[in-house]
Amino acid sequence: MRMKTRAALNMLPTRLRRFAEGEQGVTAIEFALVLPVVLLILLGCFEVPRYVLIYQKIARTSAGIADLVAQADEPLTKNQMEDIFIAGETMMEPYDLVAEGRVYVSSINNPAGAGVKVTWQRQHGSLGAGSAFTEGEDNPTLPAGLVPASNEEVLVAEVFFTYTPIFSNLIYSGSQLTKVSYTRPRNKNLMTKPPLQCPPGVDQC
Repeated sequence: MRMKTRAALNMLPTRLRRFAEGEQGVTAIEFALVLPVVLLILLGCFEVPRYVLIYQKIARTSAGIADLVAQADEPLTKNQMEDIFIAGETMMEPYDLVAEGRVYVSSINNPAGAGVKVTWQRQHGSLGAGSAFTEGEDNPTLPAGLVPASNEEVLVAEVFFTYTPIFSNLIYSGSQLTKVSYTRPRNKNLMTKPPLQCPPGVDQC
């Protein structure tokens, strides 16, 4: 029994030396350390272009809606307003602007130089996002150079959209994207508030 114990003690340095010199499993350890970084890079390469694409669509939708409203004649009807919102939905495809976004169209006027006011506002979509403007608001905040002078009008289209990553919570959980476009009417000031679009099955509202 004593001889076996001594033999084991004599072998201990050799075994430790072999363990220190052994390279078995090194590759597996290195792979385990590098894998999370590689996965994050791959996910970023997928999510970043998607984020940019959605933001570009939001920008185009905002500019497109503002341009369509600017081309309308006075008075802007509820059917025209609804058609403009439907066009906005088409611009955002394949992303669902109704379920995941919201659009605000605001008319800001300065009638007869009496003061700048948000004359009317219409909205579309189910996202709980608030506009920077409120219907009836006096002296709303506008970028420099866009404040309407006497008898001028500025049309504002705000588009909000919820960006949700495919791999949510691995990089980040998502965010609300916003784009605002300003334009002026092509023909006449749109002073008349467009009527509300009737819900399905309702003839008058």
